[in-house]
Amino acid sequence: MHRQPEPLKLPLKFIKLVILMNGKNLGATFLVAGTAIGAGMLALPITCGNTGLTPSLILLCGIWCIMLYSAFLVLEVNLTLEPGHNSFSSMAYKTLGRPAQIIAWICMLLLLYSLTAAYISGNASILQLLFQTLWQIHIPYWINALAFLLIFGTIVTWSTRCVDIINRIFFSIKGIALIITLGLLLPETEWSQLSHNHITTNSLFIAPIFITAFAFHTVIPSLTTYIGKRVNTLRIILFCGGSLPLVIYIIWLISTLGIIPQTGPHSFSHIHLHNDSVSEFISNLITLTSNPWVHIGIHSFANIAMVTSFLGVTLGLFDFLADGFKRPNHLKGRIQTSLLTFIPPLIFALLYPQGFILALECAAIFVAILEMILPACMAYKTRQHDREGNNYRVFGGRTGLNITILAGLTIIVLQILQLIKVGN
Repeated sequence: MHRQPEPLKLPLKFIKLVILMNGKNLGATFLVAGTAIGAGMLALPITCGNTGLTPSLILLCGIWCIMLYSAFLVLEVNLTLEPGHNSFSSMAYKTLGRPAQIIAWICMLLLLYSLTAAYISGNASILQLLFQTLWQIHIPYWINALAFLLIFGTIVTWSTRCVDIINRIFFSIKGIALIITLGLLLPETEWSQLSHNHITTNSLFIAPIFITAFAFHTVIPSLTTYIGKRVNTLRIILFCGGSLPLVIYIIWLISTLGIIPQTGPHSFSHIHLHNDSVSEFISNLITLTSNPWVHIGIHSFANIAMVTSFLGVTLGLFDFLADGFKRPNHLKGRIQTSLLTFIPPLIFALLYPQGFILALECAAIFVAILEMILPACMAYKTRQHDREGNNYRVFGGRTGLNITILAGLTIIVLQILQLIKVGN
């Protein structure tokens, strides 16, 4: 029998692993990564510009570790509940009681409704601009918002499987746009510029922004229901899906901080004078690279990123509300849940967009409570009832739980101080 040469065994095993991961597992990994990597990624260099690359990367990696650890804590608690009845609300109630459930409800609804409204508003504006630019047709904002919601809201309502397939397509396109953009930016990078670091007390205020960049935990209950209670598979999905954003963020920060200087006419200092505008950041990046394809790549990525983030966020919200209101998983029940999911943010996006500004500014507080403090407290309670360790348990013991809670409290304090600072 013909045998494969030894050097080919490892690559062939890797290819086989990738092939076997296709389908649900790969789609679930993309869903985790797609939920985390949103258009907000464009703002990361703005927050790190005056601090510099090295301290920013150290902080980024530290927060990635904590957020990935807390994601495994959510999985640990989630696996003790039945699929379909395992939302953050159910987890909080069954482990910590009614007060924790109320906190979970408030934080979950404020966070996910505000994000959903922001994505509806952002995509409606993009559609309006697209029709105006390409075909000189002016379509009212509310029609664009409704059209976007009807298309992608229907996908979320239909099934998790449908979200998985559509998300894979958009995530692949987003990945291509990002690779092309980074491929154009990296050759322009001034590596000597990356050694300019300026650490101050203000550098700590980057942390809340980084926290929201790894906020994918709300989709974990949906994944557990979709994949089933396959612990090792879910761990791999969370690790790969949670690590992919870290790799992309590092490359993005290196390429942008190596092009835009800290001071000068086209610098981060200049961007800060324009209220840290993302459009000003993109404008400076294009000016310094003199490449129009950068503009196309960044805008393509940002537009598609809002769609993938919308799918991930609303899927988490949909399943949360279905479990919370005990809606059955048939056509009538799913339509009822979709109305609860999409009507409130649509109304606020159309009538009261300013009401969500504060909620978005407070996003880090909601994330810290929901995805750091609450999972650690729930895991602590779950372990008290499982002293023999029969269920899946994340390493680290009580020390890991305490560090996660302390990190969450620190984020809340930093965000409150930042809001007070901005208010003054």
